[in-house]
Amino acid sequence: MTLDRFASDTRGVSPAVTQALTIGITSLLVTGLLIGGSQMVDSQRERVTEEALENVGDGVARDLVRLDAFDTETLDSTISFRAMYPERIADQSYNVEVSPDTSRTRVYVNASGLDRYAVVQFRNETSVCPSVVSSGPLAVSYNATADCMEVTRG
Repeated sequence: MTLDRFASDTRGVSPAVTQALTIGITSLLVTGLLIGGSQMVDSQRERVTEEALENVGDGVARDLVRLDAFDTETLDSTISFRAMYPERIADQSYNVEVSPDTSRTRVYVNASGLDRYAVVQFRNETSVCPSVVSSGPLAVSYNATADCMEVTRG
């Protein structure tokens, strides 16, 4: 055998190149699947977090609307509704802020660690005291002394 014959022979190279290409393409596909899967999990976590914040805001607003239905002019004591809300949402604490406005009251629920929030607005007749409370059990009450509805830690 001459040296030229070995240089022109490519039969032994084909299986090695095929195997290397197969491993490379498979690695790229698996990496793409892992990256795509992690992005899907992140987006689902964000959606679940936003829904949980909306649920807290809806619950507080629902209690304020329910309390607003009472005839508060004849009351001389405090009425309250207590509700259990989670201490943490997506492993982050959150704040509930109630802000009265001339036409609507706004309940703003904010998880600052996640940069996510939910806002619920509603109309009411009874005045609302501005309040900010941290996550956990909350109480919505009518304060006869201040003549307003307020949200406090429950």
